Amino acid sequence: MKFITGWLTCRAGMRDEFLAAMEPHIASTRAEPGCVFFEYHRHKDDEDVVVLIEGFRDAEAHDFHRHTPHMMAMQADVRRLLAKLSVIETVSDEVARYDLDFIANPPGPYRP
Repeated sequence: MKFITGWLTCRAGMRDEFLAAMEPHIASTRAEPGCVFFEYHRHKDDEDVVVLIEGFRDAEAHDFHRHTPHMMAMQADVRRLLAKLSVIETVSDEVARYDLDFIANPPGPYRP
């Protein structure tokens, strides 16, 4: 899996315009075969910040996404509407699964 977390700081007062410009990109990205999820949230304390959370099947699926026409088209809006961009990308083949038993009986140092 490849996970991307981004903090997108819009230019002052431009958040709503940015989110409107992102709608076609969001819909197209969610339709990509390698996209697992693509979500955004408004930051609870800063009205100019949008937090973007993306998940792709693997690095190749994300690379495909980065070269789509809708991604290229969105770049102009990003440059025009954002003041700052901070992104963390994580690629992992390891998946940890937890269930209620883990919560009831945590391993090692997690035990009360």
